[in-house]
Amino acid sequence: MIQTLFTICEQSLMHLPLMLGAYMSFSLIKVPDLSIESAYVVGATLGSKILIGMHGMPMGITLFLVIAASLIGGALVGLTSSLLTQKAKLPHLLSSIVTFGVFHGITHGISQAYVSLSSIPSPLEIGIATTQNPELPILIVIGVVVCMLVYFLLQTQLGFAFAVYGNNPQFFKHYGISTTIIFIVGICMSNALAGLSGYLFAQSNNFIELNMGLGKALLCITALILGKSLMRSKKPIAITIPIIGTFSYFTLQQLLLKIGFNLKYFTAMQACIVLIILIYTYRYTQRPQSNDNLGV
Repeated sequence: MIQTLFTICEQSLMHLPLMLGAYMSFSLIKVPDLSIESAYVVGATLGSKILIGMHGMPMGITLFLVIAASLIGGALVGLTSSLLTQKAKLPHLLSSIVTFGVFHGITHGISQAYVSLSSIPSPLEIGIATTQNPELPILIVIGVVVCMLVYFLLQTQLGFAFAVYGNNPQFFKHYGISTTIIFIVGICMSNALAGLSGYLFAQSNNFIELNMGLGKALLCITALILGKSLMRSKKPIAITIPIIGTFSYFTLQQLLLKIGFNLKYFTAMQACIVLIILIYTYRYTQRPQSNDNLGV
């Protein structure tokens, strides 16, 4: 039982930056941002490249550099998709699909389809070598720091501008305020967090697989819907939604595993859960019309 709790915490903390990023793009800015799947892989790839290049350096310095590299990698994906949307005037769904294809090709060019990290000491195990979950303490520290930074950021004018943009983009146009910077910064930050999460997942599992980002958008939507259903917050910004949603998602996953459910069917099951909730929300409840394309 205790080991199951540790597993839930470890899985949740690895994916928490991804969920926070998805919350910013899906729930606040309200755009279908599929580029987070590409950012997830690019962040993991760049982080691993720095990890391999820094082999033999002090672990503290290595950890700082690989986190920075993963954030930058994810941000580059977000910058590309947001510029296509704002400058080329493409719908963001199309921009994110094109961006996914571009960076999928780039990562294939700079990395192998499968890269093992098992032979390289993990910077997530600083000072810990005896527990069954040696990376959990550092993951907790990273999770707490990321949550605090995102929380304080979303309490600023920029954070509330994300929420205003998602609920009423015409507000800025009415007052002659450009939304370009708000959109680009929001998508870059969202994808940067996805890149960090990709590296944490790759490092914890000791491998990088170039298709490991597939399905992460559905995972984010499922977790955000779970968090929103459990919290039912009326606040325009409620960072507890992705946090509760993340832990609820992986708790459900581990419970199903404990009762013998085959996890290869879990993706199909979570898609059905999302479908049922959305059909109920839009068909059987009075819901005002808005530009929320995802319902999360």
